[in-house]
Amino acid sequence: MTNFREEQINNITEPCINQYWEKEVEKENVKITFYYWKRKEGYKGFTGEERIMKVIGVKDNKKRMIKSGWTINLGEGYCIEQMLSKFKGM
Repeated sequence: MTNFREEQINNITEPCINQYWEKEVEKENVKITFYYWKRKEGYKGFTGEERIMKVIGVKDNKKRMIKSGWTINLGEGYCIEQMLSKFKGM
């Protein structure tokens, strides 16, 4: 986990804090960064679930991104496969 931060979102009456962080994986010379978020425990909206917001892959200074909610909801393993397929033939 890198670049961990917390932000309070616009709610004055009931505090609601989101947590954000990044996770990096390298596979087949592709550096893949997962951008995660979840609600902080004890605050409104907490479900305990970590969610991926987006995935960015970099190979040879070329960047590819996954932002599709459908793809992201299938988990890290599926996102890694999709990202590697975006770089095939490079």
